[in-house]
Amino acid sequence: MLQKRKHGRRISAECLAITFAAAALCICLVAMPRPASAQEEPAPDLILVEGNVIKLPLQSVIFLALKNNLQIAFQSLAPDIVETEIMREESFYDPDFSLQYGKTRSVQQVGNFLTGAGADSVYQQAWDLKMGVMKQFVTGTSAELKWNATDSKTDFTFQQLVPQYKSDLTLNLTQPLLKDFGIEIGESMIKIANLNFEISQYEFKNQVMEILNGIEKSYWSLYFQIKDYEARQKSLKAAEDLLREFKIRIDAGTLAPIEIYQAEAEVAERKQDLIVAADLVKDTEDRLKTSLNFYDKQEYWDVEIIPAADPRSGPITVDFTQSLQEAFTYRPDYIQAKMDIEARNIMVKYTKNQTLPRVDLFGTLGTMGLAGRGNPDAASIGGGGGIGGKKNLADTRWNDVADSMASGDYYNYAAGVKIQFPFGNRFAKSQYSRAKIESARAATLLKDVENNVINDVRGAVRQIDTDIKRIEAARATMRLADERLKAEQKKYAVGLSTTHDLLEFQDELAKAESRYAFAKAAYEQNLADLAKVKGTLLESHNITID
Repeated sequence: MLQKRKHGRRISAECLAITFAAAALCICLVAMPRPASAQEEPAPDLILVEGNVIKLPLQSVIFLALKNNLQIAFQSLAPDIVETEIMREESFYDPDFSLQYGKTRSVQQVGNFLTGAGADSVYQQAWDLKMGVMKQFVTGTSAELKWNATDSKTDFTFQQLVPQYKSDLTLNLTQPLLKDFGIEIGESMIKIANLNFEISQYEFKNQVMEILNGIEKSYWSLYFQIKDYEARQKSLKAAEDLLREFKIRIDAGTLAPIEIYQAEAEVAERKQDLIVAADLVKDTEDRLKTSLNFYDKQEYWDVEIIPAADPRSGPITVDFTQSLQEAFTYRPDYIQAKMDIEARNIMVKYTKNQTLPRVDLFGTLGTMGLAGRGNPDAASIGGGGGIGGKKNLADTRWNDVADSMASGDYYNYAAGVKIQFPFGNRFAKSQYSRAKIESARAATLLKDVENNVINDVRGAVRQIDTDIKRIEAARATMRLADERLKAEQKKYAVGLSTTHDLLEFQDELAKAESRYAFAKAAYEQNLADLAKVKGTLLESHNITID
């Protein structure tokens, strides 16, 4: 409400415009949501190169992946994109400020005496200032506050005030009673956007688990490939030692030269196996380097990665019931499916509301004021009298306009009901039917995810039991292979065994050592798979995604 300034100073249209703009700006700033701030601590450099070799514990590999993996960096932007949908839906309730200021002037020919009083033309000139603020509320209510101010001049004979100052302030309100009524309907899209954002966060968590699970598998694969290479290297050395012994005995004349061919063939074959094993080590190492983005710095291209962690020394007890309960609590895809049902149900309620007819209450309340300077050349009809009835408006200013508006003597109001209903209403009905179908579809998907969770946990727990038994069997096989080789060496020393048998037992020991390393690596990989199917892989590495 405008108030009269002290000492009777004149309030100009420009001053009123600045005041109204400042007030509207304050309203907008208060109503706008403030973004949350976040601080990120820089991750330490976990890479320490010693003699072109990097020894990495598993936990360091995991943190390096979180820091450097490009797929994780790419996928981490997806929730940020979805989060913008929240701002978009909330923006529907942002206040909308408008401002218009301009000048109009016209010169028109006249066709009758009353219009021009004998003149050939009449001119009209006006400066108009229009301001307004509109806002939609979650209850469905819409409000609009408008202020108009006009400073006009004319040479029209019967115009009593020249210049004339006119202003009005109007508030319009509309409240839906059926369609779009209520906070629950008004917040529907915002709730769905928030749920979609949470779903995207769980989707990101699921993708991070997939990536880290693959990296952890590569880590243990590298462990196995190195152990396999070492076993084959040990086997090759044993064959070369035997070949060297054969050459000494042949030179001494205690062994027939023909015996050396089998030893040489076995050395050549084991060299070939060692070359293949070395290539597999490099291939697995390169996959791990790619996952850790080592190729970003050329000095890391040719470094050798050595897993510093060893597989667990003893078996871990895994309870199926507890594992299944953890999966239904933490598994991202299961939580996503439940949130999707929640979002679909909100959409069902919203689209059902949109099928209702629009019945709106509307109301308008306004106040107005008029002032100006008396026109000495104005024509008079019926003789004298002040301009404006009881209050003489001649020689009044903008502050008098404000007084008139504040007095409440000059006003307008309106109230009523508006009803709108499209015949057939097929669009709204189709959207409602689609929402119900999608909700039923989401419920079916949830049941399918539940079945997958149960099946995945059963398989992962069973695989752990199998791995424990396989490790025990592989350990026993390796121990027996070592004992058999030692026994065969003693027999060979006294001439009770052949070169073929001795080489065969050497090869069996190398294979047994490789199978034992493979069983231990597979056990670690399957433990990671179990943590992934339970949805606890990140927690097992003390990782939290905000």
